[in-house]
Amino acid sequence: MGKLELFQCIRDVFEEDPLTGSESGRKLFKKGNFYPAYQDDHDNWVTVDDEGEQHIIASGETPIEDFWFLYRFRIA
Repeated sequence: MGKLELFQCIRDVFEEDPLTGSESGRKLFKKGNFYPAYQDDHDNWVTVDDEGEQHIIASGETPIEDFWFLYRFRIA
């Protein structure tokens, strides 16, 4: 396992349809909550949602390189 960081969700994050990118009603991460994440061997940042399912929330050496991450999380 690579680096470990703590992130805070800055807006509710909902599951997205992989084909259209549209959000579904299933909330994965709640605004204000903190989530520990680790960096895998491929420079992906992985965390667990509120139901215990793993998700990649950023890619790159540091999470701030990832626009998707910056819109939804911040480093705590």
